[in-house]
Amino acid sequence: MVVETDVLIVGSGPAGGAAALMLSTYGVPNIVVTKYGRLADTPRAHITNQRTMEVLRDAGIEDQVIALATPHELMGDTVFCSSLAGEELGRLRTWYTHPARMADHTLASPTSMCDMPQHLMEPILVDNAIARGTTFRYNTEYLSLEQDADGVTATVRDRLRGDEYQIRAKYLIGADGGRSKVAEDIRLPMVGRMGVAGSINILFEADLSHLVAHRPSILYWVLQTGAEVGGIGMGLVRCVRPWHEWLIVWGYDINGEPPDLTEDYAKQITHMLIGDDTIPVTIKSSSTWTVNHMYAETYQNGRVFCAGDAVHRHPPSNGLGSNTSIQDAYNLAWKLKLVLDGTARQLFG
Repeated sequence: MVVETDVLIVGSGPAGGAAALMLSTYGVPNIVVTKYGRLADTPRAHITNQRTMEVLRDAGIEDQVIALATPHELMGDTVFCSSLAGEELGRLRTWYTHPARMADHTLASPTSMCDMPQHLMEPILVDNAIARGTTFRYNTEYLSLEQDADGVTATVRDRLRGDEYQIRAKYLIGADGGRSKVAEDIRLPMVGRMGVAGSINILFEADLSHLVAHRPSILYWVLQTGAEVGGIGMGLVRCVRPWHEWLIVWGYDINGEPPDLTEDYAKQITHMLIGDDTIPVTIKSSSTWTVNHMYAETYQNGRVFCAGDAVHRHPPSNGLGSNTSIQDAYNLAWKLKLVLDGTARQLFG
């Protein structure tokens, strides 16, 4: 069986979802394949900057994002402390909270930045893409591709049935994340290093309003002994949903054995950063990940393009990952549309 489409998108994260949404908005037939059986189930990326909100406004979904996001006025200053219940060491004006910078922000655009966790953003991108014409295939793993003068043939595997089949497209977008097989298969030249430092994410629920509501912020940086090991240089308590859902980022030595992520271990770290072990916490999940510094020197080989984490693997600081991913997709989609309808020349040599 050979399935045909104009654009095949590998990956359903912010880059893949945004590419599908914009292509379908432009009337370009496209298929998204993801090897997973679901979208993101943890908050992951979250800070959504003003330019990305302009993209989402242009796509007609800004109101849906605003309805679920933590609004700009609650993103607050960045707080530095010994623990949430401990000494506050200082606050840094961020996210345009200084009055002068707020004026710049307000005058720059009709949109405003917000905090939109990835597990809430992805369904909005994907649901609207499907509603506008995208064909979406879960549990479908990309295996390989071959290019010729007229298009790209990708081989995929249905992970439920176990069989393989081919998808024929005029163009392919590899939006398959930081371990991109598409980028590897088309041999994009990479610069930098993967696995620079080890980090732990601990997602938990706890009512911390008495510690934070008077100083609203989405990021509370915690300076404690051990916080400099691995990770991103300090302990971090990140607000996912004010003020009851949280994500802790803690580091570990990537050159040693990874930590045993038991519930007791997760609670120990959580209470240590909160600074009060009498507060009830519910651990929802914990996982390890690595800080990466890597980017591709070119994003294209023939009829295959890569976008998002496939070609730029940022540390999470300053919230660049999902923003650059969505903006990559936005920038590529309108160009593909003009090429496919004959308005512009094809995008390769």
